[in-house]
Amino acid sequence: MHLRPVLFILAALSAGSATAGTPAPHYHLAPITIPGANGVYVADINEAGQAVGYYVDADFANQAFLFDGQQVITLARPAGRDEAMATAINDLGQIVGYATTITDDGAQTTALLWDAAQPDSYVVIGDDQANKLDPADINNAGVVVGLASQDGAFRAFSWSAAGGLVDDGVPPNGPDTQAYWSAINDAGTIVGGWNAIFAASHATTGTFGMPGILPIAAGVDDVASMAHGIDEGGTAVGEMDIASDGHAVPVVFEGGIATEIPGALLGLSTGAAYGINAAGTIVGRAQDFATLSFKAFVYADGVAYDLLAQCDDDAGFPYLLKAAAINDHGVIVGVGRVGDFEVGSFIATPIGDDSIFDDGFDG
Repeated sequence: MHLRPVLFILAALSAGSATAGTPAPHYHLAPITIPGANGVYVADINEAGQAVGYYVDADFANQAFLFDGQQVITLARPAGRDEAMATAINDLGQIVGYATTITDDGAQTTALLWDAAQPDSYVVIGDDQANKLDPADINNAGVVVGLASQDGAFRAFSWSAAGGLVDDGVPPNGPDTQAYWSAINDAGTIVGGWNAIFAASHATTGTFGMPGILPIAAGVDDVASMAHGIDEGGTAVGEMDIASDGHAVPVVFEGGIATEIPGALLGLSTGAAYGINAAGTIVGRAQDFATLSFKAFVYADGVAYDLLAQCDDDAGFPYLLKAAAINDHGVIVGVGRVGDFEVGSFIATPIGDDSIFDDGFDG
């Protein structure tokens, strides 16, 4: 789900440089609850507050879901497909994802397009098993982008109802490279990544309807990097090992330049940005795998915050793992730890400003 243009200038900002008098953001945190699920993984949210993702059912099979703000609806999947995942939803309620089943001949994958108004039906994208497609995003024109698996190799693809499936290929970086799109905006700008087999990814960009997979910013092909999301003005967010020290940090890609988002690591070692809305608010994740520490961050008005600390209650989450997406109303969805081992999903809704909570809700 992608958003309207935003004037976003980050290079001159530093941690703690919020606009004078701008209050810190505060949220009401609520779980997306699915009775009997062994895990809930939300992926995206649109302007209507509809969220999509997948849950692990009682038989430990993945099932695609739509959360309409009140209830969770399991999306239909084809007969012969045991599992399904929903990966993105646009403002028209069009949902993309895929259904799979494992056979003696390997994984059988079918890319799907659902409509939130008719969740019990779907349209198959592409030529089913001729190109095993993993859709990552859909814009408001109905253009779908993602990853196509062909004979074990990954290639970027785009699809539209009018033009059908287009193999966007791989960048000219050698015979063993592979590519994949992560997100597309309504202007048709696409972002994603490429990598050599068993090597780090590198952030890319392209344009729907035009050939070519290009570096999104200077230096991205020299270090680990990846673009995860993009707004309608063409500002993208993701991650990059800017210091070339093996630690990728959350970044903004704009005008061919990658800039670290100040403070977004929240004291941890690595991280990534996943979504940006029309106000320039960015969400993502910080982590330290050495200590198994994870936090979801929100970057607003020049300051990065620990999202959980800005919520009115922990809603049963000991800690949050990732803020995955944000809409223009500032509503955030993501995943967090539930209990000792399970993963649950949350929706964080902005609440009214109150100066008494400027330092969070602790105490």
